[in-house]
Amino acid sequence: MKTIKLLALLLLVPMYIACSSDDDSTTTTEEEAEVSLVGTWTAETIDFDSTITTVIEGLPVTATQEGEGFDIDATVTFSEDPNEVSSEGQFSMTVTTTFLGVSEEETLENLDLLGDGTWSLEDNTLTITGTADDQDAVITIELLTADMLRLRIEQTEILDTPVGSGEVDAVFVATFSR
Repeated sequence: MKTIKLLALLLLVPMYIACSSDDDSTTTTEEEAEVSLVGTWTAETIDFDSTITTVIEGLPVTATQEGEGFDIDATVTFSEDPNEVSSEGQFSMTVTTTFLGVSEEETLENLDLLGDGTWSLEDNTLTITGTADDQDAVITIELLTADMLRLRIEQTEILDTPVGSGEVDAVFVATFSR
């Protein structure tokens, strides 16, 4: 179980981080649609949920994870011409993994936020390329106002572990202010 949990975290947490909010509204007014992503945003909350399904000796086994960021001291800056993104600072996260009805809590410290790269925006889809892990991050902008930004990342990763193969379905939601 610990191997599955660590693999999932190593694959997902450093690459993409997100924060959650109970407000699921999206940009709806013309004024909000004109708001620019460009500028420096301060991370306020960072959370994620994931489901890990592994097949061990032909049997599917599922674990869930919930992560909540704390000691968040991180910013992300979007500039234009050229469209570059950079992040600074770190945060910690408490992760609760539940496997076969047993929950285990772990604290991860000194995690990096998003990384550096270039960005493009089409409708409410933000794509960041050139990050340290060389994978494009495709992010949904759930909310963008003059002083608030909420990003959502949904990702599926295939696992191949010594005990079996599987899949991690994760949702990260990040809330920022400026």
